[in-house]
Amino acid sequence: MPTKKSPKLDKALACKVVRHPHEFLVELLNLRNEHPEREQEIDRKIRETFECERAPFILDMSGFSRTVIKYGIVHYLAMIRRMVNVALPAITDNKGEMVKQEADNIFAVFADPTDAVRAAQDVIRGLNALNTVLPDEKDIYVSIGIGYGSILLMPHEDFFGNELNLASKLGEDIAEKGEVLLTETAHSKITDPSLTFEKVTASISGVNLKYFRLKS
Repeated sequence: MPTKKSPKLDKALACKVVRHPHEFLVELLNLRNEHPEREQEIDRKIRETFECERAPFILDMSGFSRTVIKYGIVHYLAMIRRMVNVALPAITDNKGEMVKQEADNIFAVFADPTDAVRAAQDVIRGLNALNTVLPDEKDIYVSIGIGYGSILLMPHEDFFGNELNLASKLGEDIAEKGEVLLTETAHSKITDPSLTFEKVTASISGVNLKYFRLKS
């Protein structure tokens, strides 16, 4: 396919300083759709700008529907704020960075999945301690999924990648309350021998998925 001239595309490919990462990614993707003959160039620019190795950390609060039906949305929103106030310091204290919060989910990244596991432990310990002094209707429980691999990251905005999708599946769909689940790749990068795991195989939507459940 012949290469089409496009001053707008050439300018985007030459860009050195990205002030608005999410908008820049959207622009590049739109240009990719408009110029399929230059997909390789655009893909290379996207990887150079956004790609990195990180451990996605996906936290999901348990019992949304049940709690809202019984106590109302304001009650649950207040619970979310209490959860964030416990989770965010645990993430940052363990060298993590929150990417975004959506409803009762927290999405964060770590350079090292070992730090992500330690943050998960701190979150669960902190919430368990809080639950001992709160009435039952205000108890907070979470489930957490952790991956590791190449992702496209827009700091404090959004991120994309296969390991992120797997971590989301583990944290939001598979993990029970209080559980921390790791993808195979994340588990293979754990460097702390004091952390122990149980290997699990499950069939999800017709796909056999292997993951690891944190034991201690």
